[in-house]
Amino acid sequence: MYLVITTCPLALTGDHETMSKLLEEHWWALEINYEVSALTRLMLNALLGPRVELSGELEGRLSVNPGELIDAFIFDMLSESLPALIVALGIMMPENGATMCMLLDDLTKEMACMYAISVAMNDNAAVVLLRGWLINKFLRLLLINRFLGVLFEKLGLLKVLGVDADALLNEFRGLVNGFDGKSLAQLIAPANSIAQLALMLYALINGNKELTKAHALMGALYYGKLLGRLFLEAYGACCDLGSEGFRRAIAKLFFYHV
Repeated sequence: MYLVITTCPLALTGDHETMSKLLEEHWWALEINYEVSALTRLMLNALLGPRVELSGELEGRLSVNPGELIDAFIFDMLSESLPALIVALGIMMPENGATMCMLLDDLTKEMACMYAISVAMNDNAAVVLLRGWLINKFLRLLLINRFLGVLFEKLGLLKVLGVDADALLNEFRGLVNGFDGKSLAQLIAPANSIAQLALMLYALINGNKELTKAHALMGALYYGKLLGRLFLEAYGACCDLGSEGFRRAIAKLFFYHV
């Protein structure tokens, strides 16, 4: 954990030389917890990418490929969405994903899983239906937040922060309506906030700013007031990695989870 809590602040402040030395000397410590290791490497990739040219060896160590992403966060993904995520990331063929779906011990989840596979394969009807479902779910969460804000001012995150709920809905709708099946499969996969952050950072590193924003918006409404505030801050500053505001916002999310 020492390596985790020292390297990211060094990357954030620009002391890349000290950070690289620590990584070289204590890399073994980062490999103790695979989930923390993957999240740390995702974070360092985001913070370092636009500012420093890493050595070939260090760049290779810090990279997180799709297989490593799944291995690290497999238990943080929804079981009915996991096969579609694996298909969307190019790790597995759709027919093998369908076989995974049939291994689920719940018929409702099995059907949802097969549907998600269709989305990941860019089946037009499935994609259109999922877009509508996501937008409606986001709207319901906004309405609940607004209702709480009216009844109990301290519980209404958007009211406390002075955020325009209609603007958020319009933003989310515009983002989701522009996503293909592969992006949608990534958006519906997280079962908790650490998976949401991991997939958000993965999208960010791979240049998908729209998907990064959508993950941040979902995180803002799904996980309570404190995390909601942190995800909303990341959304508001997204997605210029040269911006200190955005770098600090994603760093706050990272340190919350480690």
